Amino acid sequence: MKSFIRGCDLLASALLIQIQSVGAFVFVQPPPTHRIQYSLTSRTANKIIELDARPQTRFREVQGNILTRRTINEFDPQLPSHWEKAIERAIEAAIYAPNHKRSEPWRFYLLGPKSIEKVCQLNAELVAAKKGEVAGEKKLQRWLQMPGWLVVTCIKNGDGEGDAMEDPMGLAREDYAACCCAVQNMCLSLNAQGLGTKWTTGPVNFDERFADAVGFEYDKEFTVGTIWFGTPLQRPSSPGKKMGLDDVLRRVE
Repeated sequence: MKSFIRGCDLLASALLIQIQSVGAFVFVQPPPTHRIQYSLTSRTANKIIELDARPQTRFREVQGNILTRRTINEFDPQLPSHWEKAIERAIEAAIYAPNHKRSEPWRFYLLGPKSIEKVCQLNAELVAAKKGEVAGEKKLQRWLQMPGWLVVTCIKNGDGEGDAMEDPMGLAREDYAACCCAVQNMCLSLNAQGLGTKWTTGPVNFDERFADAVGFEYDKEFTVGTIWFGTPLQRPSSPGKKMGLDDVLRRVE
């Protein structure tokens, strides 16, 4: 039996139709000045929800997610049951980052217990060599408490001569910028799914032995950062900004 939705002016600019048979969401953008009719069968749709998709509503959602993201230092030791699906969604968001040359330079390494242990031991060794054994052991125990580990790398696409990042039009700089955008996308996606993150870029990330521990080739990729993730035990308040909008915005005629 068919259900018909007729007639009334559309106050929302989109409809969200949940398709029962495939569990998908389809956004329908109707003409702004026309009255339209939808015909659905009960077998293919179980609910129709009108969304107030005005720009202001979308703005509040997106802006709110950006402004509430924080660097998390304390995590629940146990990852939530949905964490793998959350990571997959976050990486999907990451690879939609701006990428001028369409080189797709990002790579993602989801670490398991063995690789995490190797990275933690290597970092402790580096810390101990600089600050002593006690500091190294303290750092080891701290890092072993991090529940989720994801390493993001960038493919080396430079010419190998000199510092390719110095060329403002070069592929190396473009790719690194794209990877940084990807990391931000990923962290925002995880934040929206209730997971916190910390983007770390300590010395261990750039040690050749780190590449061996993680599983990438040191001469072909470099580390953009290690992302710790998990359920936040607390969310820090917004840090004070040294400069406000008027300090950073220049209006040029």
